[in-house]
Amino acid sequence: MINRNALRTALTAGLGNGFASVTGLPDVQYVAMAVLAVSGGTYGATIELSRQRLLGTVLGSVLLWIGYECLHSLPLPVGLAITLGCLRLLGGLLGLKVGYKVGGMLVVMGWLVHEGSLAHWIPLRFFWTALGVLLTVLSLRLFWPARGVSLCLNRYADLLHQLSDSFITLSARLHENPEAVAPRSTGYRQLRGILQSARSLKPALLQELGNQPLRHPAYLLITTLDTTASRLVTMVGGMERAVPTSRDPHLVTRLHQAEADLLEHMAAQVLAWEQQLRGHRGLPTPPAQGLQLPQSWLQLSAELNDPVANTASLQRLERIAARLLLCRQAERAIRDGETSWGSIVAQS
Repeated sequence: MINRNALRTALTAGLGNGFASVTGLPDVQYVAMAVLAVSGGTYGATIELSRQRLLGTVLGSVLLWIGYECLHSLPLPVGLAITLGCLRLLGGLLGLKVGYKVGGMLVVMGWLVHEGSLAHWIPLRFFWTALGVLLTVLSLRLFWPARGVSLCLNRYADLLHQLSDSFITLSARLHENPEAVAPRSTGYRQLRGILQSARSLKPALLQELGNQPLRHPAYLLITTLDTTASRLVTMVGGMERAVPTSRDPHLVTRLHQAEADLLEHMAAQVLAWEQQLRGHRGLPTPPAQGLQLPQSWLQLSAELNDPVANTASLQRLERIAARLLLCRQAERAIRDGETSWGSIVAQS
């Protein structure tokens, strides 16, 4: 029930609170509050939350000072409402999603509790908030580093592992006795769910990569992985819909054998991709050996020209053609992905 992010957040909040207490300054609770508020699990998410909180604190402080000095003669509900309304309007114009909430709390607390000492309370509040943000960013570096790049690569590695299982299952269905060897696999909808989960990490990754993140080698590699994985997931969905039937002519059986051999080679290759993504620090390199096509697949053109293939029904031939086209597209996706991966590593 306790993961690394939760343990890191608790440890950082405790250390920050202890350090602030030693100083003897008031309002030390804002350090721990800032740590809890900006702990996003990765550098990208934490940086974005930190930016929002600091901007919200600055905006709330400025509006509190101006609003209290100019509107304190009005009834409390009116002056406070006008100040909060201005905060919400300016926060929306600045694109703050959560920062204006922080500013609103600062306005309310300052107006109701610290109205007699705003000149001292506002700088102290900002100092504790900035300290909490700084400690949180440092904790992501010191305590179980959580980089968005590694997290994103591991998520795509999980997807590649599931794709390999799906390829093995699709291959097993083409053998004479698939029930005896077919392992558990992940269906098309589940693969799509894993792919969407991996894509959801991209916004935080962009925040982490700094200036010009779209040109960063790590982002280019993840884009390549996403494109390849998307094509392979689509292929699995198409193969599941075009299920082969039994009692095919002998030639059609040979075609299915070539298809099964290709699926097994692709399953081994995406497992090699997974190992490269998990086993390297920094930017991973592509597998040393590219996708090797089986001999049965290379001889497929001669098999398709055999007149015996015409003995199958037209509907069956259309289904075979669709499956072979999907396999060829998957093969091309892996080859294109490896070429792009290699060029990214070479340029970086």
